[in-house]
Amino acid sequence: MSYTISWGTVSKKITTIEKRQQNILALLQKNKQMTTYKLADVLNVSLSTIRRDLNVLETKNDIIRKYGYCIYNDQNQKDFDQSGPELLKQAIARVACSYLSDYDTVFINSSSTALNILHYLKADHLTIVTNNLKIATKPHVSQYNYILTGGELRFPKEVLVGDIAINTITATHADVCVIGCSGVSLEHGVTTKIFNEAKINELMIKQTTKVKILVADHRKIGLTSKFKIADITAFDCLITDKHCSSTLITELRKTGLKVIQVD
Repeated sequence: MSYTISWGTVSKKITTIEKRQQNILALLQKNKQMTTYKLADVLNVSLSTIRRDLNVLETKNDIIRKYGYCIYNDQNQKDFDQSGPELLKQAIARVACSYLSDYDTVFINSSSTALNILHYLKADHLTIVTNNLKIATKPHVSQYNYILTGGELRFPKEVLVGDIAINTITATHADVCVIGCSGVSLEHGVTTKIFNEAKINELMIKQTTKVKILVADHRKIGLTSKFKIADITAFDCLITDKHCSSTLITELRKTGLKVIQVD
């Protein structure tokens, strides 16, 4: 006897796991500490399910487990900015740089993870096109060309959006794009929190002719944010870390997406 499992069923199951783990973190933030039994009772799941979730969260350093209870790891949070752990972002950026060759033109979006590639570039000549004003604070190389899209400046991210930015990107054909995001979901694709940036990111992908790279640490994988950038299949490669759900990574690879996980 054979069974057919639909894509929607797998996607919903993974989404449920990710949401439950987020709920555990929210409960621990609110209650300071909770027992395994209490978490299972509040979330209406079995003890074995809660223990699996806690194992994952402990591996990510999101929680600290004690004898009979667990607590939220506030210290770990201090080492994270809104885009994820700094050391992982650096490792992700190093791998992304390996896709760039001499004389390439590359799009970099507003993501701090994407912008981090500027610290590790090894090509002799590049043209970098970005709507991220923070590029002004990054290392510069005399043989590189740096192009800001222009446009309306938005704070606090210090990014450029609007018609002028859109026109600049539309008039440019890049070899490579490096795009960060707020969420990567099997069901909802690649998403961002900011409406004005969704169109910018979508255009950068569309105007890239060779390699389209998605960069996102484990905290973005399995999440859905407010505004869609593109389907997962719009990208050639996802660079993330090894703290992601192995089940979700397997399903992402089934879409044809190349997934690279850094230590």
